[in-house]
Amino acid sequence: MLLSGASSTMEKDGDRRITKRPNMNNVMKDELDQDMISNLPSAILIIILSKLRIDEAVRCGILSKRWLRLWKQTSHLEFDLKYTVKPLQQVLLSRKPRVVPDLNTYDPSLYKLVYACYAKVTQLILGHWGIISSCRIRHFRKNIGLGDVTDWVVCLIDSKEVKDLSLECAPDSRETDESIAFREDVYLIDFPDGIFKTLDSLELINYTMYWWQPFQECCKLKKLKLKRVCLDDETLNGILQNCVVLENFSLLESSGFEELVIEKSKLKVLQLQALFVDEIDISCENLEILLLDSMICEVKNVRIYAPCLRTFRSYCYSIYARMLSVKGGKSIVKTHDILATLSGYLARAPSCNIFQNLSTLSIDLDLNKISEATILSYVLNLCTSLQAIEITLPVFMPRNFVYNSNISHPMSKFWDKRKLCYCTSQKLKFVYMRGFKGNVQEVEFAKYLITRATMLKRITIICSDSMEVAENLLSLPRASATLSINLKLNANNPMDEFAEHQNRQLKW
Repeated sequence: MLLSGASSTMEKDGDRRITKRPNMNNVMKDELDQDMISNLPSAILIIILSKLRIDEAVRCGILSKRWLRLWKQTSHLEFDLKYTVKPLQQVLLSRKPRVVPDLNTYDPSLYKLVYACYAKVTQLILGHWGIISSCRIRHFRKNIGLGDVTDWVVCLIDSKEVKDLSLECAPDSRETDESIAFREDVYLIDFPDGIFKTLDSLELINYTMYWWQPFQECCKLKKLKLKRVCLDDETLNGILQNCVVLENFSLLESSGFEELVIEKSKLKVLQLQALFVDEIDISCENLEILLLDSMICEVKNVRIYAPCLRTFRSYCYSIYARMLSVKGGKSIVKTHDILATLSGYLARAPSCNIFQNLSTLSIDLDLNKISEATILSYVLNLCTSLQAIEITLPVFMPRNFVYNSNISHPMSKFWDKRKLCYCTSQKLKFVYMRGFKGNVQEVEFAKYLITRATMLKRITIICSDSMEVAENLLSLPRASATLSINLKLNANNPMDEFAEHQNRQLKW
């Protein structure tokens, strides 16, 4: 009896313990039902909403009362009229372009819809609480003709104290970016004089500008990006002269001017891409980063004075160069010609060695041509601080250029005969080769670095075809004990990979 009583007691205790054990399904359900996002502080939620377009941020208000007005406290607003007023988009696109819009000729119902587009964006701007530090607006070409863009910019700068502004005129379904900026019936933005004088950064994409007065007394603007902008010499010079503290300037795929003269003592970053000019004259004492991509200009008319240059990037085989050469039949200035001119290779006496403080050199160059390899060797001798070099070999070779690595070439030992320069032996740490095909001169250059560069830490070789030749480099004796050789096979389109690389350099 005692045993049976003790046994029953133990069974009851066991059942009690079992009943106290939580149900795992309920636990998992509770974890799923728990709203982790809503438990975040409001400051974090506001930061998250500031990363969204304004239409997405406003729609988040349906989640709860707490979310309803959070978008009004964000520090950044991004408008894309393609999504912000989607029902009105078809109305805007269906209108025929007019240089001077006549609103009196519109149907009353249509006028209401057009005005609703303007009023909706204005309402969102004025409905925001407090100061907006940055704003981006992507609008249609029709908004320029109606004066909507001007009103928005004035409201943002005067009322909301915006410091960072980005404006883009987006193409509709029947247009391209190029047709917007370079067409005869394009709308001209009528910005008030000196409207940009309080901005810290400004980005303009797809516009035509023939006056510089909006930049009058622009004493705070440090970043300026003009992309696919049509402007004449007077306008460009007026903009540069009034931006007295400009530190970062990008002029990309623009036209209308014949001479590019940049004399800015405080400029630190300069990016020029896909430009067709007669003369390039750059004189910037404190310039640290310079990008030249797909420039159409006589190399003899290229003059650059930048004694403090740290990073130099020059490309002539990019996708932009191919587009320009096909469209206009113009010759893109080659990277090795730019290097020869700037280094004084032809004169053997450079007036200013812009390579002496260089730490990063990124270029596209054909190592298989001895003339280009010779210029590279000369430039390396001028570099006394170079730590990283990126070389992109041409993806597409000329049809008449036939290279046979089996044939003995009198210059096949070009790099083997080169004397070891100071930067190669004492400074160079990182090497990046893109488009490696395994030709003789490519292998010789890689071998030259592996066996002689005593400070080299990493060399990355991206092969466009097979890696068999590149794998032979792994067995070479290494001058640096810490050197690692990374071999990669590029499975993607080489031009796409190169374009992605350039976009990283042009990141705003």
